[in-house]
Amino acid sequence: MRGTYLGEFEELVLLAVAILAGGAYGAAITNEIEQQMQRSVNLGAVQ
Repeated sequence: MRGTYLGEFEELVLLAVAILAGGAYGAAITNEIEQQMQRSVNLGAVQ
């Protein structure tokens, strides 16, 4: 796919999914990003 790149937020979501493994649900991903990055995350943006 030419010209398709991940943004910073998409990369953070994928990293959180990798960290959480089997527990990678929307709320858990949101919490992980908020804890690690000290930034507010909208659950709808994650989903």
